[in-house]
Amino acid sequence: MPAPNEGRSNGELVSCTGQEWLGKSVWQVPDLEVSSRIKSSGLITAFAYHRGSGENIWRGDRHRIILAPDEAPPVLVQAEQGPSRQTPRTGPGTLAFYPAGLTLRIVQPAASFVQVLWDRDLHSVLLPELGAAASEFELLFPFEDPLLSQIVTTLAQETAGGFAERILIESLGTAMCIRIAQHFVGHLPLPTSKGLSSERLQRVLDYVEAHLDADLSLTVLADIACLSPYHFSRSFKQTVGVGSQRYVIQRRIERAKTLLRRTRQPLALIALEAGLGDQSHFTTIFHREMGVTPGRFRAELA
Repeated sequence: MPAPNEGRSNGELVSCTGQEWLGKSVWQVPDLEVSSRIKSSGLITAFAYHRGSGENIWRGDRHRIILAPDEAPPVLVQAEQGPSRQTPRTGPGTLAFYPAGLTLRIVQPAASFVQVLWDRDLHSVLLPELGAAASEFELLFPFEDPLLSQIVTTLAQETAGGFAERILIESLGTAMCIRIAQHFVGHLPLPTSKGLSSERLQRVLDYVEAHLDADLSLTVLADIACLSPYHFSRSFKQTVGVGSQRYVIQRRIERAKTLLRRTRQPLALIALEAGLGDQSHFTTIFHREMGVTPGRFRAELA
């Protein structure tokens, strides 16, 4: 299979071991064209793609969820060597979940999709209690879950923008994994949260402040607090009042405002020092949060 930016496959069943975003897998798909940047953050990968009509065969060592943004006609599905079945016509936002290790054959017309892939180990990393639950995952296709559809869509939108913060991808990935598990386990033994102790909270806040210009990771922040990422996310929000990803954005905006007030540095340099990517992304985020562009904000201070 060619590199993703080359756009097309040769239609043969090939090993995709060289593509880290696919893990150890084989994928036969006609006329594959990746329509957004492929962003891999830790154990999670998300991107949008278009595939031609015909037979698609997938087998991989990563879990995979696919979102169909548009209405889709009936398709023929065969799992492993079992019987084939035809799915009904589905509406926009329909999902398909393929667990790791499953060989799946699908025959369908040309269509566009959004997909997210993640390692088997991610569930136990996010929340140890999910380790055993992940072994119970089965093929789920098609199904509807508006919340899960929104998470998958947001993941793709953030990666397509070219600057996807790791802490945002991991936060969305955490919500996605919990939601997937709830479809199979029923009542999950999710931990209750009593907030963070003042000592743990201060360690996290100090680390964030010292690394605002870095690609902050939810997993790293959770390690600093000595909690699983899922437990940390709930505890942090309960203690601070906003989620960790939202808090990081707020602190970055405050640093940018300070630099705009106190220096004449170019906006591109301020964007880097505040951890807000390039100047374009900085302008977009700043305008969203403050209602004015960074340039306008600086001009009004004069």
